[in-house]
Amino acid sequence: MAASLRPLFLAIIPLLMISSLISSSEGAIGFYWGQNPHAGNLTEICLNGTGIYEYVAIAFLNFEGSKTVLSIDDHCNPSIPDKCASLGPMIDFCKGQGIKVFLSLGGRPDLSPDDAQKVADDIWNKFLNNSAGHGPLNATVDGIDFRIQSESNQSLDVLAQALSAYSTPDRKVYLSAAPLCQIPDYYLDTAIKTGVFDYVWVQFFGDPSCEYSPESPSPLIRSWIAWSCYLDKYNTTLFLGLTGDSDDDGYIPCVPLVSEILLFVEWFPKYGGIMMLQGKYYCLLLNHSSEKIRSYVNSDVMAYGRKSMNKFQAI
Repeated sequence: MAASLRPLFLAIIPLLMISSLISSSEGAIGFYWGQNPHAGNLTEICLNGTGIYEYVAIAFLNFEGSKTVLSIDDHCNPSIPDKCASLGPMIDFCKGQGIKVFLSLGGRPDLSPDDAQKVADDIWNKFLNNSAGHGPLNATVDGIDFRIQSESNQSLDVLAQALSAYSTPDRKVYLSAAPLCQIPDYYLDTAIKTGVFDYVWVQFFGDPSCEYSPESPSPLIRSWIAWSCYLDKYNTTLFLGLTGDSDDDGYIPCVPLVSEILLFVEWFPKYGGIMMLQGKYYCLLLNHSSEKIRSYVNSDVMAYGRKSMNKFQAI
């Protein structure tokens, strides 16, 4: 780790220790599913991940302009009657294991404010509203994820606010966003600034300015600090968005993820956990590493204080 960062680390860690003691919270682990035919059956993943995973984002409900269409591997083809309904039992099983299920928005949106409200109403009626029937998925999801990385950024803030407005004391509609690491994110910045997102899982890979490399974790650390400050005034939690594909730039093998990166990021009050954003494999399942990572995510604050201080003082 770059020696020039030592003063920053030594200055910030005591402050983070104090804030962690005041507002200590357990981290969570989630993953995306639906765009990799080799990822496995969702029911089996949720079964094997019971007590490990807390979130799954099913990808995608794709925008085509102001319209949306389901595109989920070979599990869901809207042109085939009842094809998407096969996902219903999988979704219900995951929810039954205590895992929150999101439907992720992707594609190429082109929305006016009126379009955004209509899309929100349609999403509510088809995917979120228990009283409206089971919809195309033969199940309802807990929330909606925004993973928009192309076309227009217009009216996504209106869409987020319209979806959030469906929350009631009896029925919470969860919202998450998956921006790229550059601040501000071109597509999601305005939406994030509405303050309605419960979770923001930033993509800390695929960009040298924010990704881990074996030579130095410094770009990721600097970007994590920047995002923590950026989200400070919003009632949201920040997730470490990682790739599970070892061929991707910024891929973090499980050992340095546990022994280096988590030692630092877990101290931040905004830290919510880890979200695996893409990949042929999930690092959290590979070689049975999930239990080890979970122990780091939820470990005792003071124990990590001693470890972290020793590590950064040695830089």
